[in-house]
Amino acid sequence: MRRLAGLYSPLIQRSRPAWAALYHSSNQRPVFAAIRAVFGGNVRRILLGQLREQDPDVVVSVHPLLNHVAFAAIQRSGRKRGLVTVITDLVEFHRGWAFPRADLVIVPTESARQACLKWGVPAERIHLLGLPVDLRFRPPAPGEKAALRRRFGLDEDRMTILVVGGGEGSGNLLKQVRALAWHAQPWQVIAVCGRNEKLRRRLARVHFATPIRIFGFVENMPELMRASDLVVSKAGPGAIAEALTTGLPIMLTGYLPGQETENVTFVTMTGFGLFAPKPEQLLESISLLFADDMRIWREMVDRAASAARPYAALDIAREVLGVAERYRASAKSQTAR
Repeated sequence: MRRLAGLYSPLIQRSRPAWAALYHSSNQRPVFAAIRAVFGGNVRRILLGQLREQDPDVVVSVHPLLNHVAFAAIQRSGRKRGLVTVITDLVEFHRGWAFPRADLVIVPTESARQACLKWGVPAERIHLLGLPVDLRFRPPAPGEKAALRRRFGLDEDRMTILVVGGGEGSGNLLKQVRALAWHAQPWQVIAVCGRNEKLRRRLARVHFATPIRIFGFVENMPELMRASDLVVSKAGPGAIAEALTTGLPIMLTGYLPGQETENVTFVTMTGFGLFAPKPEQLLESISLLFADDMRIWREMVDRAASAARPYAALDIAREVLGVAERYRASAKSQTAR
């Protein structure tokens, strides 16, 4: 199981069609049942041991393949406990997420709520609360953006574009940075290469005509976002939610076939971002975004603020604690008898 999980990052970087085939085939009811039958027993035994050792009142599942297994472990654990599923995909997701027997299924969007209803989750068990992100992601306070730019060695007055490739530095980040910074432009660029040290070194050797700051793996992404005016990223749910929470428009450059496909539609239809899969399209779209006294960019900032759910993590935690309290009270009542 650990070895299989470790294949995820190499697979999505080297063969997205292979990932799409794996995702869609496993998303069929008989195949999903077979996966649970093959791997479920061992995982269930591990979870059951943890339940008996830790004795929690509620289990929170944030992975589509673990809801059914967690419920089976709870049934064998010796007392009643709650199960809360927090869906961490935005719009389209694996059928394993929609587990009707969970006490609560937390969804991030209305489209996700409708999908859960279609797959048989009772309406009263579905709560639309948003996608949880680190509470450090927030809009900049007055004067904070300029202060952060000074800290990072950036021009305080230039529009700033943050280009990210996820923790692994995947995607066409090199081509995107070249398109945005090779020739002199009125903006400046922050490029975050993640764990892709080879890419970071390669970018560091290039003399760009546009000001650029290059980072490897960072722990201060909230600060980098607050120093920026625009995010360039693939259509991962986390990156989209973090940009929304910070109040930033987003330029999507690609998506993972399967669970990220509809994220592009969500962003473009909501109106706080654009889809530009080719470097030349990216350059053209950003030039348009920053033209005409920044009118389009300002409209996208407003739409991002309207669509954001900045306290989703706290809202979800409150609901989880509510479920835990009910089961704790039930356990105490049974003990008293």
